[in-house]
Amino acid sequence: MPDSSAFDVLIGLALLFAVFSLAVSRINEAVLALFRYRGRQLESELRRLLGARAADHPEGGPDVAAELLDGPLRTTRATGRNTSPPPMADHPPVAGALAAVRRARTLRLPSYVPSTAFAQALLDRVDPPARAMLAQLGPETLPDQVTDEARAAYRRAYDAARRTLDQQTAQALHAAMPVDHPAGRVMAAALVAATGSAAVGTIEDGLAALPPSPARDALIAATVQAAGDREKIVTELARWYDDAMDRLSGWYRRRVAVFLLCYAVLLAVPFNLDAIGLARTFWQDGTVRQAAVAAAQVEVASGSTASGSTASGATASDGTAGEAAPDQPTAGEAAEQAVQAVREVSGLAVPIGWVHSSETRDDPREVPHSVGGWLLKIVGLAIGCFALTAGAPFWFDLLGRLVNMRATGPKPRATNG
Repeated sequence: MPDSSAFDVLIGLALLFAVFSLAVSRINEAVLALFRYRGRQLESELRRLLGARAADHPEGGPDVAAELLDGPLRTTRATGRNTSPPPMADHPPVAGALAAVRRARTLRLPSYVPSTAFAQALLDRVDPPARAMLAQLGPETLPDQVTDEARAAYRRAYDAARRTLDQQTAQALHAAMPVDHPAGRVMAAALVAATGSAAVGTIEDGLAALPPSPARDALIAATVQAAGDREKIVTELARWYDDAMDRLSGWYRRRVAVFLLCYAVLLAVPFNLDAIGLARTFWQDGTVRQAAVAAAQVEVASGSTASGSTASGATASDGTAGEAAPDQPTAGEAAEQAVQAVREVSGLAVPIGWVHSSETRDDPREVPHSVGGWLLKIVGLAIGCFALTAGAPFWFDLLGRLVNMRATGPKPRATNG
């Protein structure tokens, strides 16, 4: 790498932007965790996909989202506590931001629901597993040694169970199962256990019971396309769910980008993160420049590049619902990490902050005393704010590349100004 002070200036700016971006990311994580933003947005999208309660229904219609989150998807609401989350049905959606946050905290709304789990849960609601088990007990599955009389008796019991599947017909099917077919008897016994006193509906009944919704249309299309094959239906429905969550993630990332810009302003202005003034200082002051380069080398050598990418990866990739996200920190943990990141910046020998006047010429901390100075300061702060929205993973990765590139060539000379 050629001897270049300009290259060291880039390293110094990348270091500052990396650490401040990490603070911005952690502030964002703290706010999102405090207000349960991910869980609330995911629940809202699930209710849109599964259909709201019908206004003209005497009881408001089925709340499919609540049924799934209280039933097969209840494990997504587990947070490691000993107590089980309260039923969704007892806490309907409420108006008001504070009330919605309290409700989300009480219900422990998930921030991520796997697509396969969603597809399987929805299919089980409209096509109960007992019906799938019955389909695997067709007369064609009987072994060849079964007599014609036993086969005919079993077919009559099977046809009766297909028409009306309840505990009585399931028990009759189990009784008609030939003794010399032990595997079939085990499955028939499981079918008896899977049926209740009420009749098990067909997939047509289940689809008719769903409120009009995008999920209902997708399930009907998947059922027709898969010709009733449950595995193919789950695959098609999971693919549709992933597409829906991708659209939600795109909207979510755009919304979070606005949040990040606000947090960047809240940090850049008080700390006077003037990109133009800092670049000029790094260029003119060799001592400050070399101190920043040394700090960057320590950061990269200690593995902070990887930790920074991991720590704010959730902010960069969003991880709302359609894509798996790393474990999100609590609001307290994220806030503490943000404070630690700011402390790291304060410990560097870099002129950040504000002073009314300075004895040093071209001190970037000095308050401008002219209109032109203020315009240049505002432009520098704007560049710094937008740089922070690129995210800590971007800046830590760039910092690592710059430091490694610098190490491949001759060591730059320490110059003053």
